[in-house]
Amino acid sequence: MKSETTPSQYALFLAVLPKYRQACIDSLVGSLGDDLKILVSESHLDETVKTGISPELYRRVPMARLLRKKFFIQGGIQNVVGTPNLVLDLNPRSLSSWCLLVVRKVLRGKRTLVWGHIHPQAGSDAKTAPLRLAMRRLADGTISYTYRDRAKALADLPTEPVWVAPNSLYPLDVMVPPATPGHQRNSVLYVGRFEPAKKVDLLVRGFAMAAAALPELRLTLVGGGSELSKLKDLVNQLGLVEKVNFAGWIDEPEALKSHYSTAIATTSTGFAGLGLTQSLGFGVPMIVARDENHSPEIELADSGGVTWFESDSAEALAESIREAWHKRENLPNTSISEFTKKRYSAEAMADGLRTALQGLPQSLPD
Repeated sequence: MKSETTPSQYALFLAVLPKYRQACIDSLVGSLGDDLKILVSESHLDETVKTGISPELYRRVPMARLLRKKFFIQGGIQNVVGTPNLVLDLNPRSLSSWCLLVVRKVLRGKRTLVWGHIHPQAGSDAKTAPLRLAMRRLADGTISYTYRDRAKALADLPTEPVWVAPNSLYPLDVMVPPATPGHQRNSVLYVGRFEPAKKVDLLVRGFAMAAAALPELRLTLVGGGSELSKLKDLVNQLGLVEKVNFAGWIDEPEALKSHYSTAIATTSTGFAGLGLTQSLGFGVPMIVARDENHSPEIELADSGGVTWFESDSAEALAESIREAWHKRENLPNTSISEFTKKRYSAEAMADGLRTALQGLPQSLPD
């Protein structure tokens, strides 16, 4: 990678690049090489969200959090203001993005692109939605996280170009379903944070109901968070200690695969997001609460790999788990894996960023 003083054709100036972006950035650097520079901060407004890609790939810039962490501004703006092709966060809380969008609007021959969710999680009617649209009007193009968001972006601004960098985790060679046959699988799997919005306690209660009729059934909880102690207490109260495995945080895909190899289904009792791409990529269907503010990656429900249950109903969840148990002979599901690999690989994400930076047309899946 070039130093901040060396001219580059392309730059990413973002709040953070978490560890799960490593495969995407490796692919992008592999195609653009020394013509790309990356500037990011150590952590986001939420300081638990940290940059985790290899240090040699980026220059770290400071971040100041303002007005009780409602906004942030980053240093290093002077190092990208003149870069011919620049990608910024599509995030109204980033004062750095606003500054660069305005300044570069008056500079000749400078393309500025914004990358992120087209609408806030609360939807197109949210109070901050007009701010995202204003950022897109100032930019020379948009990079969306999903294919459906691309359609929404074009509907908002039909004459502005839109690329898709699908929000992905793994390269194609990693997204291989574990070959364990269905009759050898016996666990319900959750991978993610143990926070109130994720409603993992609801999963424990639903599992307890399902396990009452299925003595071989087990529950594996991969992750951690503020509700860990509460969940362990609940497992103890329900007499499930021998049936529930708290596996801790696991980041490496090979280690995660061992848990997916025993799973009859994964679960999302709160909002579903990036974990859906992981589960379906490994050929394991996901049981998802119907009425939640899901992330745009929920478009992968079109793969046929999602079973919906009534939100906040442990009984409905238990029924869905029992159905998954009786359908486990069909696992691993290679069709949902292929559907996901075609749309949500690290290579596809990097290709979306590369074609956007270079201003090239993008080939999209059917």
